[in-house]
Amino acid sequence: MIVAIASLVLGIILGYLGQRTRLCYIAGYRDFLMARDVTLLKGVIGTVVGAVGGFTLFYFLDGNVPAFPMFATMSASISSSTWLWTIIGGLGVGIVGVLSGGCPFRMHVLACEGKKTYWAYLLGFYVGLIFFNLVTSTWVASITKSLK
Repeated sequence: MIVAIASLVLGIILGYLGQRTRLCYIAGYRDFLMARDVTLLKGVIGTVVGAVGGFTLFYFLDGNVPAFPMFATMSASISSSTWLWTIIGGLGVGIVGVLSGGCPFRMHVLACEGKKTYWAYLLGFYVGLIFFNLVTSTWVASITKSLK
């Protein structure tokens, strides 16, 4: 129950901040490369700094976060093919994000603001997630086994 409440509170805080700051990871790079505007890029840099800090803290805690039940039983082991799937997934999200006009985080924020175009995007996003899981989970598992 603590994990559910913490997730809800963190989601509300991040959603509020995302709406107020217009944070979009793809637009941050786009604005910097096209107009040398660093306003949105500051959010991207802040996210990277926060992620590095969080991973460093997690490393110094030996992969265990004390008194936090969500991570109590998880191991910090990473399979040898995880990097491959991370790169493929990141490239896929990046390409689709550019084609749709923004990153999935920004699309969620805009959908919550009531813009129906982004509801359609999110419907396709989640249908695609379910389709990928149902159709390719055995295929991905067999490739992962062969890469080990």
